Amino acid sequence: MGAWGYGLFQSDNEFDVVVSDIDEEACKLAKDPKLTLFNPKNKKRVVKKLNNGLFRELLQLFIRKEWNHGVIYLAVLSMQLGAKIPAKDLTYVHKTLSRTPMYEEAKAQVQKGFEGYKGEAWDFESKGLVETANASSSAEEKSGPGGFMLLNVMEKWKLMPEGMPGKRHDDYYSRKQMEQINKDMEEWNAKEAPDRKPKPEPKPHTELPQWEKDRIEEAVKSWFNFRMAP
Repeated sequence: MGAWGYGLFQSDNEFDVVVSDIDEEACKLAKDPKLTLFNPKNKKRVVKKLNNGLFRELLQLFIRKEWNHGVIYLAVLSMQLGAKIPAKDLTYVHKTLSRTPMYEEAKAQVQKGFEGYKGEAWDFESKGLVETANASSSAEEKSGPGGFMLLNVMEKWKLMPEGMPGKRHDDYYSRKQMEQINKDMEEWNAKEAPDRKPKPEPKPHTELPQWEKDRIEEAVKSWFNFRMAP
């Protein structure tokens, strides 16, 4: 699916990489293979573990690993549950937020949480995939050819949250790989289409016109041939 918004928990990357890595480390430290920090069935049990030292252990681990997104999302997940977060830890997370690349909408949600959090479960007000689909304002936005849902937004790789350093995420390109791909695309454009003016990015939830789809398809094919040429 990709991403259906620029807020917290509105992309597959967040769930399949960031939340997954946090849960994996939490399971190890808590010695509980079924533990999850995102919408657990027994919230009181998870909050108790976090309050009894698990939050602090995870925070220190992510700081050692220099995983800024892990630090931020650990706090976000804990705030959603209503765990106790010491003031000094919240201050550290706040400083980490200021120097970490993220979508502005997501950053604003975290900032608002920091300002209002009082130790009770905090609602970041992010719409899930189903809510986003139901909130589409018109039939044209809701479906495209064949009735498929058109909810994806254009993702910016430099602002997407990264997984824990040292872990493999085979389903996703690393930031360095994407930088190389973008560089290759720029080289191809300069060589094959020097006079082509870039089209503005489509607005979220808007179906591309057919001519734009054809242009993109042709560009991808040409780029692939360029990459594969000896």
